[in-house]
Amino acid sequence: MAIDKKIPTVFDIARVAGVSRGTVDRVIHKRGRYSPESEIKVREAIKELGYSANLNAARLASRTKRRIAILLPSFKEGEYWDYMNRGLIEAAEADGLGLQLEMFLYEQTDIESFVGKSREILESKPDGVIMNAVFKDEVRAFAETLQEKDIPYAFLDNKVDGLENILYVGIDPYRSGQLGAFLLTINHNPKEIALVRILRDKSQKGDPNKPRRQGFLDYIGENFPDTVVHTAFIDPSRPESITPALEAFYKEHPGISHLIMTNSRIHLTVPFLKKHPGIFTVGFDDLEKNIAALSEGAVDFLVTHHIQDVAKECLYYFGESLTLGKAPEQKNHFVHLDILHRLNLDSYSK
Repeated sequence: MAIDKKIPTVFDIARVAGVSRGTVDRVIHKRGRYSPESEIKVREAIKELGYSANLNAARLASRTKRRIAILLPSFKEGEYWDYMNRGLIEAAEADGLGLQLEMFLYEQTDIESFVGKSREILESKPDGVIMNAVFKDEVRAFAETLQEKDIPYAFLDNKVDGLENILYVGIDPYRSGQLGAFLLTINHNPKEIALVRILRDKSQKGDPNKPRRQGFLDYIGENFPDTVVHTAFIDPSRPESITPALEAFYKEHPGISHLIMTNSRIHLTVPFLKKHPGIFTVGFDDLEKNIAALSEGAVDFLVTHHIQDVAKECLYYFGESLTLGKAPEQKNHFVHLDILHRLNLDSYSK
């Protein structure tokens, strides 16, 4: 059946207005934060294109529902992937794209769990797949099978380069690592830095933060060649062990004055940091526990973005591409990064 391309979509509005798909959504539904300038651009684009939300929704609703398999790490309430999951569900319920989400959650410390869930997806024969990329080799193998079966797929939050995914939505991880390093050393020339990592799978093949960590290390190496970066590992599955492990690490490296975690769990270090208030600290991601740590002064900066909005953007673009039967014009959608300090928290809206 031919697609009527005369009816404009929110993606057309975003393109004409020169703003993001999320900004268009916020202006149309009068929710969230957007600048007066962005609202004017969106309103003018709507008028120019003759967009009608009701007409667009009716057109999309008339189409066959499409099943989207979501392959993400399992999570507990309040964790990073919980936020992503909420964003995906909210987008599916609100946008009228006629998408049916089927969640496939794997244990992010277990390669076999990922492989098993990817097999389940192939057996379910979805219309499309959205996934992240923890285990690079296994993700590549799964993606190549999807390509053979002509099933379109998108990466959310992190990706494997060199594949035929039609879409990526997330941060530029290397740049975010550089930004974290910049903030950690702003007005400082630290002699020793603690890079805190979490224990993952035993083989250490699951390392989604490697690009961000590399960006951090490269920045420090290029700008502070005499600075020593010490790496400490903590185990989130044994929270009672974290503070003692960091105390032992600090005793071994008493010259540490700066600390960073390149994943979303800086809040796990708060009990330790409260005992050592002189350690300058940078974390990532706007989890409520991280925001609380920033607010109370245990953490100095957060490099972040609206996690749920990233998931929404990914589903919007991917769902629209399936509806129109063509890949998005832009493959990589890098979201902007926010720098949070306790002095600008009041103006930050989740």
